[in-house]
Amino acid sequence: MAMRFRLFLAACLLCVSAVSAARAPAPRLVAYFPFWASYSHGAMLSDAPVERLTHLIYAYADLRPDGTVQPGDRFADLVKIQPGGNGTLRQGNFSLIPGLRERNPQLKVMIAIGGWNWTRHLSDVAADPALRHRFVASTLAFFDRYGFDGIEIDWRFPVAGGHPDTVHRADDLANYQLLLQALRHGCATRPNGCQIAITLPPQAESRAAGDYRALTEAVDFVSLIGTDFHGAWSTRTGHKSPLHGAPGIAEAVQALVADGLPRDKLVPMLPAQGVSWIGVPALRQGLDQPHRGTPWGTWDNEKTGPSGIYTLEEIGRLARGGDFVRQWDDAAQAETLYSAQKAQLVSFESPRAFAAKLAFVDREALGGVGLWEVSSDSPGSAGLITQAYRHYHPWRATWLGLRDQTPFGLPWLAALFALVLAVSATAWRLRRKRRRAVQGELITRDEFAAILATLPDDLRLTAHMAQQVRTRSAARLPSAGIAHLQRIVGDSLALCAQLQPLADTVVARHLRPPGQELADLQRFTAQLSGERSLEGMLDAMLRFLADDERVCAAQRLEADAPPESDDGDDEVLLLSASRCEALVRHATLADQQLALRFNAPLSETEEIYFRSLCNQVVLVRRQLQTLARQPQLLSELYDVASRRDKLQFIRADRGYSGIHASDLPSPIHITLRLRALRLYFDDSQLVQVHRSYLVRPGAVEGIRRARGGVELLIGRHTVPVARPYLASLKQRFPQWFALHAACDS
Repeated sequence: MAMRFRLFLAACLLCVSAVSAARAPAPRLVAYFPFWASYSHGAMLSDAPVERLTHLIYAYADLRPDGTVQPGDRFADLVKIQPGGNGTLRQGNFSLIPGLRERNPQLKVMIAIGGWNWTRHLSDVAADPALRHRFVASTLAFFDRYGFDGIEIDWRFPVAGGHPDTVHRADDLANYQLLLQALRHGCATRPNGCQIAITLPPQAESRAAGDYRALTEAVDFVSLIGTDFHGAWSTRTGHKSPLHGAPGIAEAVQALVADGLPRDKLVPMLPAQGVSWIGVPALRQGLDQPHRGTPWGTWDNEKTGPSGIYTLEEIGRLARGGDFVRQWDDAAQAETLYSAQKAQLVSFESPRAFAAKLAFVDREALGGVGLWEVSSDSPGSAGLITQAYRHYHPWRATWLGLRDQTPFGLPWLAALFALVLAVSATAWRLRRKRRRAVQGELITRDEFAAILATLPDDLRLTAHMAQQVRTRSAARLPSAGIAHLQRIVGDSLALCAQLQPLADTVVARHLRPPGQELADLQRFTAQLSGERSLEGMLDAMLRFLADDERVCAAQRLEADAPPESDDGDDEVLLLSASRCEALVRHATLADQQLALRFNAPLSETEEIYFRSLCNQVVLVRRQLQTLARQPQLLSELYDVASRRDKLQFIRADRGYSGIHASDLPSPIHITLRLRALRLYFDDSQLVQVHRSYLVRPGAVEGIRRARGGVELLIGRHTVPVARPYLASLKQRFPQWFALHAACDS
């Protein structure tokens, strides 16, 4: 009887959960990928956990003054080589979108326009009927060309506020509504429609008064920007994204709902990252205190400056390091880390704080959550995206609970395991079959190429032997036999002449394994990084191309004048109509050009490869030009380089680097961090011996044993050697340790 009751109870639970799931609207789980993550973060769009998302928003496209929408960064979006599936290469982030949909057919991939730095033309476009019409047509064409499902308009901000260059009008909100209505009308002409989203700020002073219900009638959802209540610009420390308080997310939600915005369209955008300040007093564990600035963040460089933005993974390492203490603010439902020793505060979106916001979204019946941005989130099960997915799909937990509480759970689990095992075995057999088929094709191709490579020589040998037999045995052979031998000679030589060009082409190109182009690009980048002059870069490219069997000639030319513009990265390589010749030219290369000639017409994949080689030269050249325009950076590099023989070591010191030299009574400090210095000085000049120390190898006088490890003797200083660096230092600088061994003996 008890058994039947438990079966009945389990069935009821399953039915109730299924009915409620069918009636409840699916919550949105939105994540963002900014194009600059491909540069500073080294992130790849293909790594986004799209299986757990409903929407992925790519930021940003460029809205031009004429109302057209163009890729925001042509190189990252359309040119940059990205590894695709099955060892293939893809050109630009946009080419990866079909692969994302294969992993999640329900995924909506959207393009964002606007943002803090790219909003300036929105007011002009929204105010002009002709520009609105052109914007809608251009947006829909952008969807069709690059495979997007919708658009998010991140207007910061209508009427007032935002970037100093942003244009404002008193009727921006009314024009905004007309723009959204025109966009919705255009989407209605598409077979599958399209998604439309907008963003709104949480601060009331950044939102103009208006009818937000009417404004949002044409949109699918609204992202509430809840990522930056405090940051590097703040005069006092505070929570980056507090749930409660003034200001806070809950307060902003209530204000927007009161203004008429439907709850089920409101999606709070939360940070998958943290912000830090240094020089923070210990009062209130660093909260609401003055500070001396922000430290260098996870991806900061000399161009960005110290933003204080950390990834969640790096914040996790700080929390485990022992210097920081966790602090939970129950009033704000937010968490921070504080180190009294370092006088540093970190505000971040912890799992506990994120769980409180997910519960708030449920209580308020909001439309889901968004996360900025995917490359900052922790990987795997520790990530906020994974946490949100578990929250919105609790059926997994329900299934595990039923398995533990009911005796029939184990047989079901065993049956499920057997099914999974059978499916896995079938998939493994199919994969092995496909692998064998591919291997068979490769073997057949290689065998064909090998036969084709030797066939012309074999035909020449046949002709030679037939000629020898004809010459030596002419007296003993009948006239018919002599004629037959003569035909063999002629046919063999004729066939040899026909096959020789094909053999040369196939043999030269048949053995390029998958992924070889990517390895070649990496090798070329390594060679290019050692060059500083334009001539050196072009010579390095010529040396590299000389080893490529597809290139039959390459030479450097000097044009009468350089190109006038360098806007088009895709025009670096100009192919001829026959695709057998190309010209490398660009404004960053001044009047220098390269003329290339190929053994055979380039395929599309080969064109992508050679175009990427040329873009590498342009990128490195631009970086050097940018460097030359940064006097502070050059000055700090000179501070290091000018003390070539007197420099002892450089020590990391609270966001700065201290230069210790024999001619300095006390260290001088620069803003360059150690990892940035290593980009400009190799190991023969500065070698890393500890996460906080770079030393000049020639300044080391010896070593000594210290508690817990080894120390370097440099003048009157001692520098600790971290254990991870010890083995490589012994291999590269054995003389340091030989001195120590001699002293011990």
